[in-house]
Amino acid sequence: MKKKHLFWLLLPSYWILIAGAILVVALYAFHSMQNLYFQALEKDILTRATLLSEQIKDFHLQDETAQIDALCKTVGSSSQTRFTIVLPDGKVVGDSNKKVQEIEPHDDRPEIRMALAGDPGMDTRFSRTVRQDMMYIAVPLKNENQETLCAVRAALPMTDIEKELDAMTVRVLVVSVLAGILAMVVCVIMVRRITYPLRGMGQAARRFAAGDFIQRVPRQQALELDELAESLNTMSEQLDKTLTTLNEQRNEQNAVLSSMDEGVLAIDKKERIIHMNRVAGEILGVDHHKVKREIVQQVIRYANLQEFIKALLGSQRAISRDMALIGDVEKQIQVRGTVLWDAENAAIGALVVLRDVTQLRHLETVRSDFVANVSHELKTPITSIKGFVETLLSDDWNHEPNILRFLEIISQQAGRLNNIIDDLLTLSRLEQKEGHVMTEPAKLQSVIETAIYLCQLQAGKKQIKIDCICPEDLELEINAPLLEQALVNLIINAVKYSEENKKVLVLAEKKESVVSIYVKDEGFGIERKHLERLFERFYRVDTARSRKLGGTGLGLSIVKHIVQAHDGTIRVESKLGSGSTFTIDLPIPKEH
Repeated sequence: MKKKHLFWLLLPSYWILIAGAILVVALYAFHSMQNLYFQALEKDILTRATLLSEQIKDFHLQDETAQIDALCKTVGSSSQTRFTIVLPDGKVVGDSNKKVQEIEPHDDRPEIRMALAGDPGMDTRFSRTVRQDMMYIAVPLKNENQETLCAVRAALPMTDIEKELDAMTVRVLVVSVLAGILAMVVCVIMVRRITYPLRGMGQAARRFAAGDFIQRVPRQQALELDELAESLNTMSEQLDKTLTTLNEQRNEQNAVLSSMDEGVLAIDKKERIIHMNRVAGEILGVDHHKVKREIVQQVIRYANLQEFIKALLGSQRAISRDMALIGDVEKQIQVRGTVLWDAENAAIGALVVLRDVTQLRHLETVRSDFVANVSHELKTPITSIKGFVETLLSDDWNHEPNILRFLEIISQQAGRLNNIIDDLLTLSRLEQKEGHVMTEPAKLQSVIETAIYLCQLQAGKKQIKIDCICPEDLELEINAPLLEQALVNLIINAVKYSEENKKVLVLAEKKESVVSIYVKDEGFGIERKHLERLFERFYRVDTARSRKLGGTGLGLSIVKHIVQAHDGTIRVESKLGSGSTFTIDLPIPKEH
């Protein structure tokens, strides 16, 4: 539908309103003048009829009909009025225009009937006698006893009044037309004074919308229009400041996103791309400038990444995953996704961060292979050294005390080096399996008790008691030897870093979705600053104490890898001087 200008919406309304007002005024004036003319004419006729009745009241109506008729003709001729005298029986005894013998009885005339009844009567009608419209007024002539003697009627033609009314109608019509034209011209001027400034403000608003904030809307004479102009100018200034700030923020955001080493992908609830930075485009092999508002499935051709995005939008929680993008060149990426919130804290989509770790995974593979190869290569000479040293330490040789002490040191260090190599080989095997291990249902209590049994000898040397609390029916999908090794490492550490006559507790309990295994000790405790790095390879809290107590520095790292291979997590809580608690959370498989 085509829109109309405000000018053409207001102007016809004003014209119609004014035309209606002029028409009402003209009709009222015409009606008032008409009533005025008729009232004046009626009063005039009444006066003439009354004067004639005063003149004939001394006549004897039955005997002096000729004198009465002559008086009517004389007075009627001089006053240009038609007079008629009618007796109560309807007989006409005097008329100014015709002979009374030629006139029929008038007792059927409305004004005559009213006059004969005692009241003045009036009627307007066409007269067949004089052949024109006439106004008739009849008054009663009464005697001393208030008896009606006759009706005296006077009549004047309506022609003059009609001519005057016609002239008055023309004058009213001319004045109304002139007044209407003048009013319409004034309406055009007034409407233009309203719409012209509004049109200018509309043009200014379009300039503001186009980004031109230099010009201002001029001041207006009308208070409301001036307030509107000031509001537009204020809005222009605020828009200028807001857009400048938004541009600066957008440039800063683009600079930050473009400089990131990670790819950033923002997606709305309908799986449409909100934003993609340069690195994400390079990882996914698309032009990041041309994908805004596109559907994810049309841009990203990797099924595993599409499934990750669907899972992220459906779960409304943070998700992390490692995956391979198979294409012309295989890429290894780390994907982290989280919910995208708006200013009102409502979820509007998801934010996905992509990190290309292809080179890092290659280096890790090379490192892992190198460690495994070196460990295997070192295993044979270390075994040989240990064998020869054990031979030299046998009773078949009679060494001097110094030589015997040196051989014992060599044997001790060779054993320590052999333990390090065994742990490195264990870590290498766990890494090569990439977290996938064979699992089967097993009683958790049996695994814990076996681990405790393997640590009893070392615990007994320090008079440390190891307690176990675990439900007998607690069964879990695990790799029993690996989990047993992890528990042995934790219990051995608890024994090593505890004083004599202390206790170590291994507690297992089933929760809603996980089984938690706690290893609690009453040992020296760990400072807070060491907790984050505790599971790193070769990291030692107290180097001097660790060397004194022995150990390879790989035990907790092995525990971490074993737990991760079971899709679990491990955490530690400790307070210096109050002992430590290591907690393993293993997920319970969902029943299908």
